[in-house]
Amino acid sequence: MKQPLLPRIGQPGAIPRDRPVIVFVQGDRGPATGLAWLDEAVDRLLRSGLLCRKAATLALTMQDGQSVPLVAVPLDGDGSPQDARLRAAEGIALLRARSQTGCTVVLPASGPAAQWATEGVLAANHCYESAGAARDGRPAPLRIDFLASGEGGGIEDAVRAGWLTSVATLAARDLVTEPANILTPPRFVEYCREKAAQAGFGIHIMGQADLEAAGMGGLLAVASGSRYEPYLVRMDWRPAGTPAEVSPVVLVGKTVTFDSGGISLKNPQDMDFMKADMGGGAAVFGAMSMIAELKPAFPVTALFAVVENMPDAHAMRPSDVIRMASGATVEIINTDAEGRLILADALHVAAGLNPRVVIDLATLTGATLGTFGPIGTAVFANDTPWFDRLARADERAGEMIWRMPLWPQYRQFLESPVADSRHYATTGQNGSTPVAAAFLSQFIGSHPWLHLDIYNTCWNHRANALMPQGPTGSGSRVLAQLILNLAADASLPPSSENIERKPA
Repeated sequence: MKQPLLPRIGQPGAIPRDRPVIVFVQGDRGPATGLAWLDEAVDRLLRSGLLCRKAATLALTMQDGQSVPLVAVPLDGDGSPQDARLRAAEGIALLRARSQTGCTVVLPASGPAAQWATEGVLAANHCYESAGAARDGRPAPLRIDFLASGEGGGIEDAVRAGWLTSVATLAARDLVTEPANILTPPRFVEYCREKAAQAGFGIHIMGQADLEAAGMGGLLAVASGSRYEPYLVRMDWRPAGTPAEVSPVVLVGKTVTFDSGGISLKNPQDMDFMKADMGGGAAVFGAMSMIAELKPAFPVTALFAVVENMPDAHAMRPSDVIRMASGATVEIINTDAEGRLILADALHVAAGLNPRVVIDLATLTGATLGTFGPIGTAVFANDTPWFDRLARADERAGEMIWRMPLWPQYRQFLESPVADSRHYATTGQNGSTPVAAAFLSQFIGSHPWLHLDIYNTCWNHRANALMPQGPTGSGSRVLAQLILNLAADASLPPSSENIERKPA
């Protein structure tokens, strides 16, 4: 995987004279670059009435008489971060489609707008590189110079933030884009080893024998139909000198490298994008890639529950009863509801780490599509202050999170006559998203916990300037922004907060 380079920011006086220029327009005004010839060209384009919702171009005559394309990008759409990213991406896509090899991007003067523009530019200019035979068929990336408009106060910090969130998001997208015959459970584990070695993270890998010794029946049952053994990977960032009593932020990722549904086989239609069932693990991996660059002053632990769900003669069956790492017994109802089984074991491990907070991300329930369509992320929380922190992060990230109810009454739909609980609702798909969250809540204890169900947003079915058809990196941006915010907030307590936690 190739991550974007940290942009270097110059001043408008350094605009190269041999490549196109991209500027961002907000309202009826262009940027105040301090360069009369550039400001005049943008004003001329605005007066022409050609600049509406889409990027527009004009031949820009430089001071020495040389003519280069000027691309003006309007940032006034629906006001959302994602819309601003998309508009910035359209400017880059326009130039890539015209076989340009480079450009100069004059960033907006607003901090949030500069971050969103940076994220859009880096996303549009990214090309996926496969470890196997897969390829990215889009035009080659551009060489881009970033310049600050006006004085550029605070722009450097905004651009760095946009770069860090892009490191996370693009790493997640690339991982999920990799074909499932390449990104098998052992290969994902190797990626983790490589990242830990590069970043100086601690790493501990539990394979089949270790999981059996630990009684992790959820992971073992789901992997029983695959030729690949299951893994629980723990990756630790702990700053030097951190006292032992300082609790980590714990991130948990569902990492099903391919989900056939097992014996409860999925419909063949669209099964090809079930390689995206490791999207939660990819988002957590992306966050750790960002942490390798950010090096926050607090510890972070990532847990990856890594399996493949396949239907061979050894696969788990509906009606099986298994014992989880927590000691609880679970009746299997639908083998396509495998994610909650592996997460339950991982959450039990997370709860044993005295976590500051546990945040899990999972492509868990198809029912999220019925609730939200392909927009918005369902979030379940047993802790309002931590949900509020995530919501503040989403004001910048724009993944449109929405808090869902974690009512204890949902657990009645998990009652089993032969086990402590069943893992799939007696109501079937009706209410299955909150019932799945209720199942998971049994394994976290009283620790602060956020659960993000990203199934409905994990796949982009229609290519746009930001990304081709395929994985979106869902969840990675809001998680990355939360970590950035935590790193900037010295007032947060170092350990788990002693507060009363009530369901929403």
